[in-house]
Amino acid sequence: MAGNVLPPPLPDDRPFTLEWAERHGHSRRVLQGRRFQILFPRVYAAASLERTPSVMVKAALLAAPAHCAASHHSGLLLYGIDVGEDLMPHLATLDPEPIRIRGITTHRLTMMSTRIVDGWRLLSPELSLSTAATKLSLVDVVIAADALYARRLVTPARLEHFLHDHHGAGVRRARRAARLSRTGSESPRETYVRVMLELAGLPPLECNRSFGDELGSIARLDLSWPQWKIAIEYDGRQHGLSLAQRERDVRRRERMERLGWVFIVITAAQLATPREIVLRVCDVLAERRGWPTIPRFDDEWSSLFE
Repeated sequence: MAGNVLPPPLPDDRPFTLEWAERHGHSRRVLQGRRFQILFPRVYAAASLERTPSVMVKAALLAAPAHCAASHHSGLLLYGIDVGEDLMPHLATLDPEPIRIRGITTHRLTMMSTRIVDGWRLLSPELSLSTAATKLSLVDVVIAADALYARRLVTPARLEHFLHDHHGAGVRRARRAARLSRTGSESPRETYVRVMLELAGLPPLECNRSFGDELGSIARLDLSWPQWKIAIEYDGRQHGLSLAQRERDVRRRERMERLGWVFIVITAAQLATPREIVLRVCDVLAERRGWPTIPRFDDEWSSLFE
């Protein structure tokens, strides 16, 4: 009877190695059928599994020696932070002569701190951010830092301490991004809008702070200058809100406006004209502060947002 027992089914939600399949009773010949695909040498997946960036990073870790760790934006991705446009998996190793695998970029580091997350070896959040800064734009590194805070993977003080003592590639950009980062940001677009305004020379904004009256809290504002009662909200959900949610938003804004607040709503479509956004905000800021607000559109700002 034992000889007739079928092997357990191969996973259809994650990549696996040839060795793993063979240990569970599946032959290489089975893996060469139409039901499976090869991702890297000796690494397979179900044919139905989409080759997402996350899947490919995990497959790369299976293909590489066990001491390698997901690094750069690939490390951030396995922490749940998706930034940048580079789709190739990036791994790090201390090996002075790392094994090269087609389709995987392997970096030799002089120091590594790693974590095991859901069974996968990653560089620490701080080191993932610092290495990612060699490939990502300044804005994307700030987005990643804000997301690390939001996920409680690192604190601003801990990140600052690490970057002060670290001297690897990317650290200068990572240090600047850390100075621009904020706790409290809840979405990449919120961070993007905030950095767009602050790099244009506007005052630092507060993130997702709650405001109200003597009866209690009324609204939690995406971005705000409380001293001038200016609220800036990124609305990328126009088509995803229920009628009840829209009504609640309208009433919330009306109550805040009665308290003297002014709202600037920025939509996804408006991000195509970033200067117009900055100039709109400057007009309101000048009106509230009582003196002109002159934005700074230098070469760096233009390269990041235009």
